Amino acid sequence: MDDVIIDGDKGMNDNMFEPRFAANPIISQNLEDIKRSSWLVERVLIMPQQQDWIRRNVSIERAVGTTTIEGAVMSEEQVKELEKRRPQRTTSENERENLNALRAYEFIDYLSDQPDIPINELVIRELNRQFMHGASEVLTPGVYRKGQNRVGSYMPPDQGDVPVLMRAFSQWLEQDDETQPVVKAGIAHIHLAAIHPFWDGNGRVARALATLILQRSPFHFRKLLSLEKFMATPAVQQQYRAAIEETLGSQFSREYNATPWLAFFTTALNMHSRHLEQKLADWHRMIEEIYGSMAELGVTYRQTEGLTYAYHMGRMTRGDYIEITGVSPETASRDLARLVAKGLLIAKGNTRSRVYLKPEPKREPTDMSPQQLPLPE
Repeated sequence: MDDVIIDGDKGMNDNMFEPRFAANPIISQNLEDIKRSSWLVERVLIMPQQQDWIRRNVSIERAVGTTTIEGAVMSEEQVKELEKRRPQRTTSENERENLNALRAYEFIDYLSDQPDIPINELVIRELNRQFMHGASEVLTPGVYRKGQNRVGSYMPPDQGDVPVLMRAFSQWLEQDDETQPVVKAGIAHIHLAAIHPFWDGNGRVARALATLILQRSPFHFRKLLSLEKFMATPAVQQQYRAAIEETLGSQFSREYNATPWLAFFTTALNMHSRHLEQKLADWHRMIEEIYGSMAELGVTYRQTEGLTYAYHMGRMTRGDYIEITGVSPETASRDLARLVAKGLLIAKGNTRSRVYLKPEPKREPTDMSPQQLPLPE
């Protein structure tokens, strides 16, 4: 099938943003695959509490992913500890940016369940304010820039054009209901990046806006997607930047063709949604195995809940166990000691910093020497 350039509906509003892109086979196939993954993810049986655990982890992945793309250097484990403390004052820019991102994605999850609140430039400005909370006043969080900025070799539009461009973009976000939701999320991302309306935080807002649009659509994936983490991996991040550069060129133009970006965006979402599909299927299988075998070992339902969390997350603290089960610190200590004694958890560290890990599976011995092991060609 030949590529066909599609313009937005000019009849709705002459001043409204009109995206341009080609309906090519790559994008079309990705959309079909994403639709299939969405259907399957919706039908995986997960208990509400367990889904909340996964969502909590996804929030951390999103925060770390979106800030890593901008140069932050905090691990998911560090941000998890930061999320527990929620300090009034942060000790570094990395902490501030990740804490802001956690709050911004909480706001997005809230907005996702509020269809009466339109996704418009007021929401976009609030997202920037949240991502940039505590930044220098010179950066005017939540306010459009009053000067020319530059992103690498790319020159965004003049400051005087930003309010008009954002109003036109906002009208499209509110009024367009013809564009396929995944495509709309991708276009929203690239167009905000094209306008670059703020002094800082534009990339974070663009990624968050795409997530919000998806979560308001039939492609919400139960709020379990972390496309930000996927895009932050070094190889994908390189392709991510290249797709933006190829699409936008060196200077803003109202006539840019979003096809290269949409090919990347839909491919990334397709790959990540398949990963989520497999992850949830593995989770469901693990739950059945754990609950089916723990009763025989004399493990209570409460203890099994804790084990399930530890096995999924890879580690657990006593504080995690208390939060999951609702027991007292003394009961948590006794339960965890029993699980360690049964060989179901491994305790590492002293009392204050102790973590509980999933035991490594036992490996079958082999008579083969290293020289005899089959090696990939």
